Amino acid sequence: MAENRSWGSLGDLLLREGLITDSQLSTALQVQKETEKSLGRVLVEMGLITERVRMRLLQQKLGYEIVQINPQRLDRMVLEYLPKSLVHKHRLVPVRLDLDTLVVAMEDPTDVTILDHLKSVAGLRIRPVIASVEEIEAVLGQYPEEAERVEAAVLMPIWARVLADLLLIALLAAPIVGFLIYVPTNPELLSRFARPGAYVDIFIFTLVFWGIYTVVVFEIWSLIFQRRKPRLPEPPSPPGSPP
Repeated sequence: MAENRSWGSLGDLLLREGLITDSQLSTALQVQKETEKSLGRVLVEMGLITERVRMRLLQQKLGYEIVQINPQRLDRMVLEYLPKSLVHKHRLVPVRLDLDTLVVAMEDPTDVTILDHLKSVAGLRIRPVIASVEEIEAVLGQYPEEAERVEAAVLMPIWARVLADLLLIALLAAPIVGFLIYVPTNPELLSRFARPGAYVDIFIFTLVFWGIYTVVVFEIWSLIFQRRKPRLPEPPSPPGSPP
C-alpha cells in the first residue's frame, strides 16, 4: 500500500450514494480498461457525474485534500521525481515534497495499483490529493522532459540544508582566507615575491590547487548531502493493451 490508511473505491462510493447503477459502473470500467483513463474521468465524460461531484465526494466521503495547482509555482525538482511518460499515462502531477512524502495530485486517488507504482518509482511515500482535470492538464502540457538521472537533495529540514550550504561555502573559501592571512604575516614568503616571475608561479600553483581542492570538496559534500536517484522503468503493459 502507498499509505497506511483505509482505501475506498470511487465506483463503490458512487454506488453507495446512488449516483450510478451497477450497469453504468460496469460500462465505465470497460471503457476505462480500453482507454486507460481514470475511472473518474470516464464517468465525467460519460455524463454520469460532474467534475464538481467527483471532487466533492472524494473530499467529503474519503477525506482527500483538494489542491489548486499553479504551473508557474511548481518546483521543477519535485516534478522530476516522476517521469513524463508516467504522469502523462496516469494524468497526475507531483505538487510538493513533505519530508519523506511526495504529494501527488490525481484524478482518481483511490487507485491503489498506481499509488504502489508511484512509490516504487519515486522511492518515497505517496500522499494522493485531488485536483481538477483542467489544472492537471495545464501542468502536463508544460511538464519537463525526462532525464536519465535526477539529483535530489537529501530529505532533511530546511535549516539543515542551509547549514549544509554554508558549510560548503566555508570549505571552498578556507584556502583563500588562509592564504590572505598567512602570506602578509610571513616575511620569508614575502621576500620570495620579489624575484621575477614569482607572482606568475604563485598564480598558476594557486589555480591548480584551488581547482583540485574544489572538485574534491564538492564531491565529498555531494556524497554526504545529496543522493542520486536513478529512474526506474515503467512495468510493461499487459498484452493487447494500446501503446
